[in-house]
Amino acid sequence: YVSICFSESFEALSQGFQGAVWELGGVPRRHRSDSLTAAVNNLSDDREFQSRYRDLMDYYHVEPQRINVRQAHENGDVESSHGHLKRVVDQALLLRGSRDFASREEYAQFLRELTGRRNAGRADKFAEEQACLGELPLSRLDCRQRVSGIIVGSGSTIRVKQNIYSVPSRLIGYRVDVVIDADAIEVWYAEALVQSMPRLAGTGKHAINYRHVIDSLRSEERRVGKECRSR
Repeated sequence: YVSICFSESFEALSQGFQGAVWELGGVPRRHRSDSLTAAVNNLSDDREFQSRYRDLMDYYHVEPQRINVRQAHENGDVESSHGHLKRVVDQALLLRGSRDFASREEYAQFLRELTGRRNAGRADKFAEEQACLGELPLSRLDCRQRVSGIIVGSGSTIRVKQNIYSVPSRLIGYRVDVVIDADAIEVWYAEALVQSMPRLAGTGKHAINYRHVIDSLRSEERRVGKECRSR
């Protein structure tokens, strides 16, 4: 199973894990992580699990595990499989003649077909493993993060996860709620969805839509003009 991730966020981890177990049709007894900060608090003395990751594992009745720092060989089978898959994807792209795709969904379909062919020869072994999987819950766990009461600044922007996003200027001075997904940000006001936009990867980034700020700039221009005339 392959999930496209734009960052190592918890939302991406949750989306990938849940997508995998639902496609498998069951859950394993254990889930092992490396030092991914979305799962492990590496700043604590005993490197305890992050609360959101623990809640996800508890929901699926899966025991979380982690490897020691800088000991990738402790997860050797997985690391080796990742390496093989990366080479297979690279070779398939070379044969395709282009790394450009019309959309993310087209690329996702390309990966699904590729992994499907690789999995075709493992059906018997997979059937043996599948018989040992635990039961799935009735539905997936909504692991999107919700942040309430974010004030829209005078520049018609909000700060989310150390990144800046613009919102409609009519919201300046008001408080909005934000729903954070693996690759999208939703902005809500008065229980109504105002806008949905791609989530920026990393920190210190800006996503500014000039249509959001043009009205505030015009208002500022009119204010400055009045002050100049009054002088």
